[in-house]
Amino acid sequence: MKELLGKVDLYNRDSKAFEKADVYQELDQKNFDDFERLWKPVLAKRRAEVHTLAETADANVQDEHWDWVGKSKVAASRLGQETFAVECGETQGLMLVDLNGFGRLAAQKGRELIYVELLSTAPWNRYKTVASPRYKSVGRVLIATAISLSIDSGFRGRLGLHSLPQSESWYRDVVGFTDLGLDAPKRMRYFEMTQDQAMAFLEEK
Repeated sequence: MKELLGKVDLYNRDSKAFEKADVYQELDQKNFDDFERLWKPVLAKRRAEVHTLAETADANVQDEHWDWVGKSKVAASRLGQETFAVECGETQGLMLVDLNGFGRLAAQKGRELIYVELLSTAPWNRYKTVASPRYKSVGRVLIATAISLSIDSGFRGRLGLHSLPQSESWYRDVVGFTDLGLDAPKRMRYFEMTQDQAMAFLEEK
């Protein structure tokens, strides 16, 4: 059942003011409707404007094919998977995590972590997807939510994820994950966050 975890402040670049947003655990029909009705048309339109993989990454639409509705419904039927949403009027961000991840980084190899399977912000909040992104820091709110879940699960903030090329520099240079290089089976770069990196991230908020 969908549960309100708390409220956060999102900065609206249009109004130049902070607005209250809600963070929820588990998605519901509102999130599905927002994704189908509001997200998908914008993503599909921007995707149609580019042709190469590099252009798709530059336009921040490499996740255009992700089936949030289907994946969320599967997650709701499984132990060890959780979904999250950030709402400020419309759905501003979505995240799917797995509680059964294990560290690869030498300092935490074999130790439990939260694996962030999918994370997306609404297309109208993305640079290069729209001319004037609306809300700032939705992605950071979702990462902070994953860290909190990791701490509550006894994993001390440890996270892991594979990144689309469009997001690699954000995870590495902005959020502070450690880049473990290309994971050949997935053809994506793998990143991990240590306990110290998680605490440093939360202190920056």
